[in-house]
Amino acid sequence: MKLLFFLFFFLSAITQSNGQKASTIALKTSRVFDSEKGQMLLDQTIIIKEGIIMDMGRSISIPQDAEVIDLTGFTVLPGLIEAHNHLLMSHPGDEDNTLTVTKAVTQEGDALRALRGAARAKSFLDAGYTTVRDLGNSGKFADVALKRSIAEGSSVGPRLYVSGPGLSPVGGQAPDVLPNHQALVEGEYRVIRGVEDARMAVRENIYYGVDVIKLYSNSSPNKLFLSAEEMKAIVEEAHLHGVKVTAHATNDLAIKRAIEAGVNAIEHAYAVSDEALLLMKKRKVTMVPTDMDFLLGKKQFEKLKISASDEKIQAALQPYHERLQRAIKFGVMIAAGSDMYMDLGLTRGEAAKRVLFAYKEAGMNNKSILQSATLHGANLIGEEKLGRIKKGSWADIVAINGNPMENLSALENVVFVMKAGEVYKPIK
Repeated sequence: MKLLFFLFFFLSAITQSNGQKASTIALKTSRVFDSEKGQMLLDQTIIIKEGIIMDMGRSISIPQDAEVIDLTGFTVLPGLIEAHNHLLMSHPGDEDNTLTVTKAVTQEGDALRALRGAARAKSFLDAGYTTVRDLGNSGKFADVALKRSIAEGSSVGPRLYVSGPGLSPVGGQAPDVLPNHQALVEGEYRVIRGVEDARMAVRENIYYGVDVIKLYSNSSPNKLFLSAEEMKAIVEEAHLHGVKVTAHATNDLAIKRAIEAGVNAIEHAYAVSDEALLLMKKRKVTMVPTDMDFLLGKKQFEKLKISASDEKIQAALQPYHERLQRAIKFGVMIAAGSDMYMDLGLTRGEAAKRVLFAYKEAGMNNKSILQSATLHGANLIGEEKLGRIKKGSWADIVAINGNPMENLSALENVVFVMKAGEVYKPIK
């Protein structure tokens, strides 16, 4: 009995010592990126309590009981936001999409996919991402399970905003599946069969815990579209419940139809006309350009065993650069999202970050790139406490070695990560 009591108190002491964190934290900084103004603030002290930024300024006093973390010499940013990923899906980069979907549904299953997704989620924290917007390809709400696991502390990862199964035409994104096997597709997508079914699908997803509704205006690589009436019903029902809607839309017709239906954002927009971009600007629809930079483009060619010169790779990327330049010119809001779920030799978090370098290669300036991965991602999600370092915001904070306003490559040198006031990557 004495031994049991000893073990109980010993384990309790360990748990308390490992689980406690200072009630107040003070961060001393040299440079802080103000995402709202798009400029660096110098010599700021940030006071954090219970995961919230309580005060911030150049001449504020530090409470006596505060734990002081010295980040001078580094650049401090809001935690980065990845606006488009699929944590529970991994594509090898050189196989048919139907095979990837089939293996995920029949060989992995929801439990294993969620466990693997947890490891990928942690890689985002390591890379400086404190928030990920996860858009389907996650089985039957396994993304919701992963979100809850992270929120309760059972898993380590960024805060997640998830969509559950995407609402799609028959076949989802899996070509050539025979009629007798469509149940495999419906293990991954919520197939819509009419207007009332569209409304029911929205209710189902919201009931099971999603944060955003994703619809497939077109279902590339398949050639089908949701009807205009189905999309309008989806948007109306989601907005009734206070939930935003985003649309997978890869060609101009799909983009225009989704905007007319009232969606809040367009994912991909690979082929888009000036007319559609102007409509996006007018309707305040955010664009999430899921682009590859040269490094990932080269790795993709190599994975496919296609010999390509640097000029050929640049030529393949140029149409995406050109459409992003037009979107910027017309003033379309850009939120950074990579859609990078292929295995190209980098961790998921580091691979996702390459989208920021893709934007740089397209001609976007460093300030706008940083805003696309912080402020604009927060606005897309609809959360004012994200994407900013200011009084009242969540203490989602990263520090990097270098100044990304001068050299974007500094983003590769993450030295400190905090989410909601808890340090996940301490300064060394």
